[in-house]
Amino acid sequence: MEQITKNVYAETKIRGCNPGIVFTSEGAVFIDTAQWVTKLLEMRNFAMKRGPIKYLINTESHIDHIFGNHWFAGECPAIGHEKLHETFWKIPDSFNMTTYDYSLDIIRRQDPEGLPFMPKAEEYIINPPTITFNNKMIIHLGDHTFKLYYTPGHSDANISVYIPEEKIAFVGDTVFAYCQTWLHTCDPDALFSSLRFLNTLDVDFIVPGHGPVVTKDYLYEQAAVVYEWLQSVGHGMAKGWSREECMDRISFADRCPVDIGQEEVMDYIQRANVGVCYDYLSK
Repeated sequence: MEQITKNVYAETKIRGCNPGIVFTSEGAVFIDTAQWVTKLLEMRNFAMKRGPIKYLINTESHIDHIFGNHWFAGECPAIGHEKLHETFWKIPDSFNMTTYDYSLDIIRRQDPEGLPFMPKAEEYIINPPTITFNNKMIIHLGDHTFKLYYTPGHSDANISVYIPEEKIAFVGDTVFAYCQTWLHTCDPDALFSSLRFLNTLDVDFIVPGHGPVVTKDYLYEQAAVVYEWLQSVGHGMAKGWSREECMDRISFADRCPVDIGQEEVMDYIQRANVGVCYDYLSK
């Protein structure tokens, strides 16, 4: 794990999202959960040596952010946006497997040491958030404040977690830093609005959903990437290309890599991003 501030840690070098831990004088708060069991248990043990785990916050419903919720069932409340239940524990139909089998396949291939700790499908506790909110929620824990904001765009249940005492924000998949941006469930208008809002926060560090920790300046880079996708698809549409032709001809695969451990979905990202941009521009 990387220590970002005095009381904040994050893991940015594993497959899946960037899970974090914030230590307060009354216990730890987890923000998202690791998709590799060994790292997940390592982070849990690290936190519990310093005291209790008080909350788990999910920034969105995609599996790489919620996979580890099972290991917090009965330990602490899980918190998320009220729309999380609509897509919680679901993966794209094109993956042609159950969410559990998809997760198990990842563990077998990329985290085999975690297999002994993986529960059977019938024993797996999905553990969705039981504390939800609509637009904004504030949690006071010990000497820290957690300001949870609804920041849709990447998906319709995205939130960001701002900890002013540490001058840091966990923004989930609103930001993909120096890696392929997923737009497969994106609403571009909402995403641009959320990026503008995040730029108003007084932060020194932003923990993206994927990629290294960045500063606020990277918000402009993220917006530029989305605008480039829209521009490229718009040029294709101006040439008379159909949705399928745009998917076949437009790709940003040479721009940057997919985040760690996800190389096999590069083509899926390109085609899904084009499809979302085409549909958006067609409206």
